[in-house]
Amino acid sequence: MQKYMHVLRQRGSSRMSDQTPVFIITGEQGQCKTTFLHLVLSLTVGANVRIRGVLAPGHVRDGRRSGFTLIDLATGEHEELCSIDPDPRCEVHGRYYFRPEGLAFGRRALVPPDPRETDLMVIDEVGRFELQGAVWADQIDRLVTLPHPPMVWTVRRRLLDTAIQNWEIRNPVVVDVRTASVMATASDVMDAIWEWREAQTRSGLPVPPLPGGRNAFEPPVLAGAAAGASADTPTILRRRYSPEG
Repeated sequence: MQKYMHVLRQRGSSRMSDQTPVFIITGEQGQCKTTFLHLVLSLTVGANVRIRGVLAPGHVRDGRRSGFTLIDLATGEHEELCSIDPDPRCEVHGRYYFRPEGLAFGRRALVPPDPRETDLMVIDEVGRFELQGAVWADQIDRLVTLPHPPMVWTVRRRLLDTAIQNWEIRNPVVVDVRTASVMATASDVMDAIWEWREAQTRSGLPVPPLPGGRNAFEPPVLAGAAAGASADTPTILRRRYSPEG
């Protein structure tokens, strides 16, 4: 994994923290971005890491992507986000019908976190709808304007440059699923969490110790994930969802 070197057009002020990294897991559709993210997160479960955000495993029908389910990483609860099945109650973006319940669920999960109570913020995925101002765009806009812990996003490769420029990310760490190591990525994420928590301690804010112990809530979606499936796919994704992502 290597730092992404990108020359940005200078603007009046940076909206992103100049200290806290944003890890961007990237690949094309079907290259298992969500699976890679799931495996990285599974390696943090035993380290008392407080995770917020959403995981969005996809569904496949007749060989084509047919929808997405959202998982709230802070609680383990899940809700259908969208599908290709027409529904007059839904917002239409592209060929997907976004359920109002799923959108509300995701927006609650992506409320900007209290920096004293969150070690890692996850958004799976940041895509063309967000770049068009829809779905999670407002939540991302708020997140990047406030002090935030390390973040992990998934972004399709062809949208990578656009997303970095759109949200003025000054310190992206790009993780290409074609070549990156899950273990090395998890190690880098944990290093960023250590630095974040040490900064919180220096600021005088009370934070619980990182090593030893478990999450206050260990999301079921992550429990045992490192065992995987067909050699690499986490059990929950193999059992309930397509490993595409």
